[in-house]
Amino acid sequence: MDKTNKWIWAAVLAGLCAGVPARAALEDDGRSLEASPDATVVTADKLTFDYLKKFALFENNVLVNDPRLQLSANRLTIIFTEAGGAQTIKAEGKVLLTQGDKKARSDVAVYDVVSGRIVLSGGPPQVMQGRNILEGEVITFWRDEQRLECKPKARLVVYSEDFGDAESYFKR
Repeated sequence: MDKTNKWIWAAVLAGLCAGVPARAALEDDGRSLEASPDATVVTADKLTFDYLKKFALFENNVLVNDPRLQLSANRLTIIFTEAGGAQTIKAEGKVLLTQGDKKARSDVAVYDVVSGRIVLSGGPPQVMQGRNILEGEVITFWRDEQRLECKPKARLVVYSEDFGDAESYFKR
């Protein structure tokens, strides 16, 4: 992480730790970065950031609002790469992911940013769309491949009026 990125992180984290919205700590040409449609906003009761160990830990009442999805959990850990980007994101405790009409819940969700793999475990994990429910001990998604794997003890409950034809359902 270069010196500029270090100071940007410091400004954002200082704003978060002081209870000031991140938009007040960091602006781009007078426009709030939070107002950007590409912004991801994470809030929690507590944030611990360790620049040397390259991690951030959000605790209690964690909410992530991202243009693509929303997440709530008791705890969120982000491990950073040498370049300062996110490498691994782990959510723990009453994890709920929401994306449009789809919801997933589990005790633990681990996202490998590079591979695009999301692993849900504990609870047991469930994925819901409308009234339809998929359950198993471990559910794995590959973000860029539009596929998932559920094992062992996979269980799918599908309501025929919600399901329609299989081809259109799986293209969503």
